[in-house]
Amino acid sequence: MRSHQSPTPHRLGMWKIFGSILVQLTLVTALLDTVLGDCGLPPKLQFASPLSQLYEPNFKAGTVLKYACHSGYRKVNSSRVTCGAYGAWIYNIFCIKKQCRNPGELTNGKVDVMTDFLFGSTIQFSCSKGYVLIGSTNSQCEVQGSEVEWSDPLPECPQIPKGIFISGFKPFYTHKDSIVVSCKKGYVLRGSNLIHCEAHNEWYPSVPTCELNGCSDLPEIPGAFLEKHIYAQKTQELFEIGTKLKYQCKPGYHAADELTVTCQQNLVWSTSKGCEKVCCPTPNLEKIKIVREKRDFTTVCAYVSGDFIFYMCEEGYYTASSDGKSTCQEDGTWKPQIPECKPAHAKLLVATFTFPKLAREKDHYVAMENITIQCDFGYNVVGSQSITCSVNKTWYPEVPKCKKEVPEGCEQVIIGRKLMQCLPNPEEVKMALQIYKLSLQIERLEQEKDKCINVHRRKPVSFKVIYI
Repeated sequence: MRSHQSPTPHRLGMWKIFGSILVQLTLVTALLDTVLGDCGLPPKLQFASPLSQLYEPNFKAGTVLKYACHSGYRKVNSSRVTCGAYGAWIYNIFCIKKQCRNPGELTNGKVDVMTDFLFGSTIQFSCSKGYVLIGSTNSQCEVQGSEVEWSDPLPECPQIPKGIFISGFKPFYTHKDSIVVSCKKGYVLRGSNLIHCEAHNEWYPSVPTCELNGCSDLPEIPGAFLEKHIYAQKTQELFEIGTKLKYQCKPGYHAADELTVTCQQNLVWSTSKGCEKVCCPTPNLEKIKIVREKRDFTTVCAYVSGDFIFYMCEEGYYTASSDGKSTCQEDGTWKPQIPECKPAHAKLLVATFTFPKLAREKDHYVAMENITIQCDFGYNVVGSQSITCSVNKTWYPEVPKCKKEVPEGCEQVIIGRKLMQCLPNPEEVKMALQIYKLSLQIERLEQEKDKCINVHRRKPVSFKVIYI
């Protein structure tokens, strides 16, 4: 019977050697797997998430995961995330923020852009001074459906017409803010003067209004204007109830009614007939004839300030005024005053040398009457042939004279005749006539001499003067 034998020494040694090597190979393989390929959990991205649920804690190198963009983002590149050879996830940015539209301009206010219009950004609203913000003071770019939009629309910045902010005015308001409002002079507040900004971005009570509580616009009073000491009020927009305004008449007008108007409870000015034009009385036309006139026919007056007349007296009458014109004054009088027409007679003042005849003779002539002068046959009119009877009973221009006509060539005979009348001795008369005859001959010779020189170019004729 054989006894049990233990393994041979060389086999035991080999197993020991192989076991050690196996353990070492296992460790190396594990280390290589960790270093060369496994990735941990995929990255948590702000803009995207994996499409499918992941349960494995580790992922082999080369593993590819697909992602989807979050709401508010849009895809711009491949959405793959890859496990790299060294245990790191590799990817590029493949989703970017969407952009909200431009909110536009805020009437009577402004929009403050804090960063930009991209998803998640915020803008703020504020109103200009004197305007109150109704609505939200800010708005955020947020997801609405599949797109992005502003969370709150533009607010309103209305002005309280004719209103005044007593306290609490700010560019924008937040929850629990309050303001106190009043109205300008001549306006009354309708609503609460104290309003609060509520949580839902609305004012409570609602924004008040300022309503008219006076008379606007200066009333137009016929023929009148505001007195000088209150003229500064002409630029005033509104007048409180009970305000009185006093007017005065324009030049050439007189008051036809009370010239003070009052702002009444119904916010209407009291009425006034104002002022009427001053009338000049119609001239007394007895013995007067109006030749020409300028009148304003738009009024009830026969004549008003500025109207004038040209007049003359009827035939046989005259007036002391030589102007013949009168103008209606602002005080209702005529200047110069229209005089009375009196009987006017003028006699013809004749010349003492010769007596002129008239084309139409009569005993008396009236002022402004014209006559024509004629002379007898053989006489000429010396002066104006037409003269006028003036209002002062004189002729203008002066009465002409009638002068006897002298035939041409008879002048020397007349002169000789006069000379003979002055000489008492007949011999002297004879001598004078001979001398006169000789002078005529000499004059004739002189004429012939000039004729020969100028026309025939002959030698001048010589002659002697023989005195007898």
